[in-house]
Amino acid sequence: MRQRKKQPQLTRRTILEAAGAEFSRHGYAGTGLGAIVSRAELTKGALFHHFSDKRAMAVAWIEDLLAPALEERWMVPLEEVRSLDALRAFSRARCMELAPDDATSALVSLTSETAASDAVLGEALEKIFARWRESLAALLERGKTEGWIHRSIQPAAEAAFVVSAFAGFTVTTRTHPEEGIRRTCASALEGYLETLRAQ
Repeated sequence: MRQRKKQPQLTRRTILEAAGAEFSRHGYAGTGLGAIVSRAELTKGALFHHFSDKRAMAVAWIEDLLAPALEERWMVPLEEVRSLDALRAFSRARCMELAPDDATSALVSLTSETAASDAVLGEALEKIFARWRESLAALLERGKTEGWIHRSIQPAAEAAFVVSAFAGFTVTTRTHPEEGIRRTCASALEGYLETLRAQ
């Protein structure tokens, strides 16, 4: 293992990045501490200096790296959307960019694997989903106020549906990575979003 100068924050981030890469590729159960240590080029002693166990490391990765990555990819861009056409274009672009190794896929994969069996991990992952739903609901509420979203829709319900659809699309692209599947999902979602347009 490579010797490093004592830089605790850098070491911690290196561990989390290595853990995230392993969790994203092999899942939580399929990731061993040895693989994380090897990828990080550190010792188990360094790992245990920062984290008490794999669960603590996973929660830290979710909160410190995965959540900000999803915030940047999904929530921040939604703040700039000012029309239904822009929302449809944004949704299509995100559908076409879905990949088995991206942050969205990691979120969905880890949630499906651990949420029902590990309350601590489930809670950390649900915070990301809740933030995603809330940001989309806020956009739809703003769209109602500005007159481009139909006044009868329920933003929270629609947001929950759209986020769930993206989660499902992510699973689909893992099993069927060809571009045609992403195009089909994008077109179906665009058609659904069109039903939200103000009359």
